[in-house]
Amino acid sequence: MLDTRRWPARGLSKDEGHPIEGSVCATVWPTQALNSTERWFDELYLWTEGFHASTTQRARMQSAALRAAFQMLESHTSSRIGVTLSFGTVECATDQLAEVFQAHALVAHRIAVLLRGSLARMRSRYLFRAFREHLRGQNVPVGYQLTAPSISMELEALGFVEPDFAKLMAPPSIRVELWQDLMAESRAAGVPADKLIVSSLETRKQVGVATQVGIPFGQGKAVRPAFAPPAFTSSGALRPG
Repeated sequence: MLDTRRWPARGLSKDEGHPIEGSVCATVWPTQALNSTERWFDELYLWTEGFHASTTQRARMQSAALRAAFQMLESHTSSRIGVTLSFGTVECATDQLAEVFQAHALVAHRIAVLLRGSLARMRSRYLFRAFREHLRGQNVPVGYQLTAPSISMELEALGFVEPDFAKLMAPPSIRVELWQDLMAESRAAGVPADKLIVSSLETRKQVGVATQVGIPFGQGKAVRPAFAPPAFTSSGALRPG
């Protein structure tokens, strides 16, 4: 069973007239090199149970996760932390996010940000670019979470984000040719070959194939088990509100 921490989601529904019955869940997935013992960063991964978060609720949840990530650095729970911010969160909470990074400017370079979302739904590309450049000005690595079935379907988003690294799910097969095609697609899309992360590596066979085709970093129980984040204090809690 996945090592997880849960919080009541009631705080996400402030000013919306009714409480949410459900939970915000979090675990931490180590991101590690597949051909060495190098541990790049620990990704604070969040999801919901019992409800589907709105854009505003997701923004509150991810903003709280960012504060919690900095608290993990301060408490020496991890030496480097990765967090996910959706395009919608960046648009809804640009100023708040920038303030959190500014408040932790001395350790901001130890945070890695994974961006994800739909360009078609984005309202302000200018605002997004400004936030991306703000992160890079603080030496924050900016990544992109690939979610489409094929990398070629996300070429526009990759060109827009210009990520320093990218993460994608492991292919559903251990056929070497399929993994080789994945690497060829990622190179053609401009993903830095030395900064590609493949998640959901569940078996040693998957790890072996990934290593064989040159994938540098991985996540999953076959690489290193996930662990629950600490019980955060109110100043950095995953208790949005």
